[in-house]
Amino acid sequence: MADSAPRALLVGHFSTVGDVEVLRQTERQLQALGIAYDVTPYTDAREAVDSTWLNRFTLDPTRYSHLFVICGPFTPAMAVQHESIFGRFKHCVHIGVNLTMVKPLSAFNPFEVLLERDSDRTVRADLSFREAPSRVPVVGLCLTGFQKEYGDRHRGALAEEKLRRLIATSGAAFIEMDTSVPAATNRFGLSNAAQFESICSRLDVMLTTRLHGMVLALKNGLPTIAIDPVSGGDKVTRQAHKLRWDEVFDPDQVSHMDLLSALERCLSEAGRADARLVRESAIASLDGFDEEFAAALDAHPNPSLRDDLIPRVGRVRALRKRFKAWKRRRRAQSRG
Repeated sequence: MADSAPRALLVGHFSTVGDVEVLRQTERQLQALGIAYDVTPYTDAREAVDSTWLNRFTLDPTRYSHLFVICGPFTPAMAVQHESIFGRFKHCVHIGVNLTMVKPLSAFNPFEVLLERDSDRTVRADLSFREAPSRVPVVGLCLTGFQKEYGDRHRGALAEEKLRRLIATSGAAFIEMDTSVPAATNRFGLSNAAQFESICSRLDVMLTTRLHGMVLALKNGLPTIAIDPVSGGDKVTRQAHKLRWDEVFDPDQVSHMDLLSALERCLSEAGRADARLVRESAIASLDGFDEEFAAALDAHPNPSLRDDLIPRVGRVRALRKRFKAWKRRRRAQSRG
């Protein structure tokens, strides 16, 4: 080695958050011991995880005294597959950390020191257990698709872009949700309100462009940031104002800083307290609805209100419509 001071190279798949937790632990161990190190993943794609990680092909093997192989299963085939590391750094002391050794150690153990997770000689608890749990806010993301009835006013894509940027900037964990039923049409397999609301009850904040994404979240006392997907505001905005919930925004007007501030308010105790009040206030505002509903049954029919409801069509088109309706009835009867 050109430099007599020890220097370690830390390698691995680093393809799961658990892998990265064990890597961070290894880094702190080396820092405490005063040993310099670099990190390189097996594949170029993983370099995006951390900007300080190096590309394995740019490394000078003579700089390193130790090679730490971290996490995952380890086999002879892997050593061959990653020859750019295990061929070029053969001279280093090899230390395996938190590995699963697939072959018996009597048949394959290229490490001077093996601190394995499991092998045919021992099993240890995964080293992720030694990392103190860390927490970030957990938010739901409930989005509407394109709603053609709003035409050029629909801004669902813009609203989604702004909410996803908020998630990325804030560092929050998120769960995507969908209010559609039946389950076959629901992108995340939810089939009823109970499932949707049960998830709501475990979140910190809901981010949504859907009216019922907002309503069902607030019903469960969950602070909600809503972007009305319709420029100028429509049903989402009107509902939020009725509920006296202020965290509703116009997609064309809301800025990223507006959303960051709203998230801070929603995560505060005051924000959570305000959300808890919405349900009781909303229910109180519906007093008398049962009487209105019952009275509706006493109304007299007035077909003239619907004289122009269905536009008249030509004879050929009318026949086509009747034929389609007949086919639908046949299909429904056959399913029955």
